[in-house]
Amino acid sequence: MTGQALDASGVAPGEPLVRIEGVHKNFGPLHVLRGVDLVVNKGEVVVLLGASGSGKSTLLRCVNHLETVSAGRIWVGDEVIGYRQAGTKLHEMSDKEAARQRRSIGMVFQRWNLFPHMTAIENIIEGPVQVQKRKPAEAKQAAQELLEKVGLGDRGNQYPRQMSGGQQQRVAIARALAMNPQLMLFDEPTSALDPELVGEVLQVMRDLGDSGMTMIVVTHEIGFAKDVADRVAFMADGEIAELGPPGEVLVTPQHPRTQAFLSRIL
Repeated sequence: MTGQALDASGVAPGEPLVRIEGVHKNFGPLHVLRGVDLVVNKGEVVVLLGASGSGKSTLLRCVNHLETVSAGRIWVGDEVIGYRQAGTKLHEMSDKEAARQRRSIGMVFQRWNLFPHMTAIENIIEGPVQVQKRKPAEAKQAAQELLEKVGLGDRGNQYPRQMSGGQQQRVAIARALAMNPQLMLFDEPTSALDPELVGEVLQVMRDLGDSGMTMIVVTHEIGFAKDVADRVAFMADGEIAELGPPGEVLVTPQHPRTQAFLSRIL
């Protein structure tokens, strides 16, 4: 690492930012994740593909500690997500500690979940002002810049009900970015949108990827995966069945489950 500039996360470009090691997740008798291993480098875009029930969204939620792992560990930077390490033992964090840790991870869901009584600007500055204790004027200026970035510079004073689903989802992305995350997670962010609105959200995500944001994306948008992903991980039965560049996994898949899945949707 000598001579390489480190960012606030202490990770040099191209070095691992996310490490998922031997992760299992059980919901009672249901074994959803079965020993998942995955490394995501800083600045990399990794797309998770797979049929419904394959464990994609659960894995994403474990990375953000919205779900606790049943076994294994997840690191973001040099921190074990959701746990404090004391010697060789792990102790689960309190809700307050986990919330602090989660500030460095932005997440965008299928539904945008904006506060309906707040304008776009107010939605975006809520986290920076209330959680990060930033000055409202400073947060508002940053929020306006983010709205410009997602193509909604003239919508800051509009309420969610006055915007399309695609516009609301772009505000949700701006809201996540307002916390200055080192990692962005997207859980099928276009699945609830009308087809004609999908492109505008995917374009924002393309721009984020081009800017060097580290991203893990659960999506069925194969075109996006081909164009933007550095690697594609195909999941089946709670495991990563195939992992590689999109030109390999999506064009010449080797695993029978990947082949079957792509033959149904392409």
